[in-house]
Amino acid sequence: MNEAIFFNPGDAIASSHDFKEARRSAQIIKAERPTGRQIVIAKNDKSGVYAVYYADKMQEDQTGTAYHIEDKL
Repeated sequence: MNEAIFFNPGDAIASSHDFKEARRSAQIIKAERPTGRQIVIAKNDKSGVYAVYYADKMQEDQTGTAYHIEDKL
């Protein structure tokens, strides 16, 4: 995806510099806390950090930090 999505970094449920590690964390979270909420893995292009968020935490007003969605669970 080329579109920037905005999140508040404080809403991240996990983060890592490694995509595989972030994906594994997201899978563990999804397995341990089953919910209907979608989980996304997003990359901060400035810092290179991957963060795991619940999709419903996206900011509509473009405040927060810009990320690009890398994967959805």
